[in-house]
Amino acid sequence: MSIAKSFLMLGSMIMSSRILGVVREVMLSRFLGACAEMDAFLIAYKFPNFFRRVFAEGGFQSIFVPYYTDFFVKKKLNAAQYFSSRIFTIILFVMLLFSVIVFIFSKEFVFLMAPGFSSNPQKLALAIDFTRIIFPSIVFTSISSVYSSIFAVNRNFFSYSLPAILVNITLILSLIFFQDVASSGYRISFGTLFAGILQLIYFYFYAKYKNFTIPKIAKIRVSPKMKTMFKKLIPVLIGSGVAQVNILVDSLFCSFLNTGCITHIYFADRFIQLPLSIFGISVATIVLPEIAAKISKGEKKTSVEAANSALLFTFRMTIPSAIGLIALAHLMISALYGHGKFSEVDVENTACILRIFAIGLPAYVLSKILSAILFAQKNSKTPLVAAISSVVANIILNTILIKLFQENGAAMSTAISGIVSVCVMYRKSKEWFKIEKNLIFQILKQTTAAVIMGALIMLLLWISSCRNYTGEILILLVCSAIGIAAYCLLLLVFKDEGARTAFNFIKTRFNKKK
Repeated sequence: MSIAKSFLMLGSMIMSSRILGVVREVMLSRFLGACAEMDAFLIAYKFPNFFRRVFAEGGFQSIFVPYYTDFFVKKKLNAAQYFSSRIFTIILFVMLLFSVIVFIFSKEFVFLMAPGFSSNPQKLALAIDFTRIIFPSIVFTSISSVYSSIFAVNRNFFSYSLPAILVNITLILSLIFFQDVASSGYRISFGTLFAGILQLIYFYFYAKYKNFTIPKIAKIRVSPKMKTMFKKLIPVLIGSGVAQVNILVDSLFCSFLNTGCITHIYFADRFIQLPLSIFGISVATIVLPEIAAKISKGEKKTSVEAANSALLFTFRMTIPSAIGLIALAHLMISALYGHGKFSEVDVENTACILRIFAIGLPAYVLSKILSAILFAQKNSKTPLVAAISSVVANIILNTILIKLFQENGAAMSTAISGIVSVCVMYRKSKEWFKIEKNLIFQILKQTTAAVIMGALIMLLLWISSCRNYTGEILILLVCSAIGIAAYCLLLLVFKDEGARTAFNFIKTRFNKKK
């Protein structure tokens, strides 16, 4: 299956999940707004998000897939069962122990995440309660990552991504129901725990139905292969965890700012997560097993071609996404969140942060691709160095910029630290990318088309104005549709290779139907 076809499958599922995520955030903004309970929930919610990104989207999956692929490619199914079951068992018991520790010392964990809450007893008490409810979900999320990795190796990307949709549906329903029983913060906290359990149940029964390898609790016997993997896995998990520390660093600094700052950053980040997930995480998920399999077979040349193809493909999508987010930032925030308890000041502050995040979007996406390529080579050292460099840069920049620009300073620090991470990883990935005139020319054409698209959107916004909810949604949809159409047309005018290939494919399929 080509990168484009796999991307259409996985990308469409992730987009569905992220759209449901936006619905969830819209409901949160209406039920809670930028208040103390919302800030407390977001701090507690960062714990499962942290481990989901470390295990599912980060370190564990990135290092497990290449080793599991070795067994899968060579048809050693019993060895694959043995290997995955022991990894599954280790993760289960480690996460159970960690959950018990956090439950007991939840107050200390909240202080670690948001020391500024110590001056607000209400925020502190709510954050502790939400942490105790939410944190056990990491057990189910972490062991589910073993199943999801196996699904990815089997190229079953539809089943791989479906649980994210189920999770968002569960969270939305938790906000709608039981409104007379508990507040919104408590309802969605319990919903997060239940969603983690539901995710694991789904993976287990679907794996059984498809006759995939089913990891089970087993005796822990460390084989030579497992020893090698754990030597690689430990720095990878540290690196992935360190990379996620950037998110915690922003929360730590923002906890000292006014109430609502954490919420503004969170809502802005949700818009960035849509293109990051669709064009970064999904392509990295596809590229990782593909390149790992080619390396296992000794096909270096074709693996380099796959890496270059992934790079161009992601840039073609990411650059217009970044410019579109900058142009439409205020309208998107206002249309989706600015009706209810989310004030106009909240809208403006969140839109400003979103524009800053959007500038760093290409770097965020590229870092996902580069790390996938390095992990496929079983190179765990470079992503670790890149992650540490990024965090150090983020801490230094936050210390300086947050004093000057408040919450906007935190956003600037995150964007710049993402660029630092890419620069470090690129130095070790040069052999995988042929920086030729053609590649540079293609990226320049994509950038030019995206800039013209952004200018057109700004013009449309200037000549249109509407203050009611329906009108804002309509203008947002029209501007987005015209922007996408203009960008695609400009790519064809500029003779972009990917656009021409896609156009010829659609034209051929249309002629066949005739």
